[in-house]
Amino acid sequence: MDKIELIRDLIDKTEKLPNRNEGELDSLIRTAKMRIRKIFEDSSTYLDDLEVIYYSYWAGIDENVTDESWSEGQSKMLNLLKTMEEDLTLDVNKTIKKDRTKLSNKIFIVHGHDEEMKQAVARIVEKIGLVPIILHEQPNKGRTIIEKFEDYSDLNFAIVLLSPDDIAYPKDKPPEIKEFRARQNVIFELGFFVGKLGREHVFILYREEHNFEFPSDYLGICYTPYDSKGRWRFDLIGELNSCGYNVDANKLIGK
Repeated sequence: MDKIELIRDLIDKTEKLPNRNEGELDSLIRTAKMRIRKIFEDSSTYLDDLEVIYYSYWAGIDENVTDESWSEGQSKMLNLLKTMEEDLTLDVNKTIKKDRTKLSNKIFIVHGHDEEMKQAVARIVEKIGLVPIILHEQPNKGRTIIEKFEDYSDLNFAIVLLSPDDIAYPKDKPPEIKEFRARQNVIFELGFFVGKLGREHVFILYREEHNFEFPSDYLGICYTPYDSKGRWRFDLIGELNSCGYNVDANKLIGK
């Protein structure tokens, strides 16, 4: 288990701690001390906080320790552990942001069945000096689709193409209210990259169509239309540069 998982395991054990069970409590305290030393080192103030909680609510468990005191100690312990979890999560996020200063030159292109749109975007990515990653063009090497997808998703930026490939309507409604929507694999990969890279590192490009349905959980986000005049190309460069890339828009008009 990684550091965060070790703390989450302690949280789970604390939540399930049997009422006034001295044996379970002693085991939990010993494990917590060991993990705090391993994760935060011996000088951590978390060790002192743990001692205060133990001796304030649980030390010398006997008939004088009430159920209320036990519950309060359990609550204090959970608050302490959740603070540790938050502390570790912040450190992980800082590390991720630091690592992203070393940007990959590969750009993942999520696409549906619109071949013209896919090829146009891929050629622009190449033209500005980056490498387009289109999954089906990469070697399989005996991997499943999801394994292949995970392997090639280790980069810093994704372009998601929403094209009106499917038609759908609620099963309790008439077909006349049908709407166009992107392929389900495209929506899945959109959510994957938003979770993995953050919204600012995902550029969503859509082909305009009457009654086009956008993902309901992602409403309010600015989508970029795939327009015939090619303004989307400059929007893409703007988003890349805002994420730390150094892309020259003049390359779009060069030969």
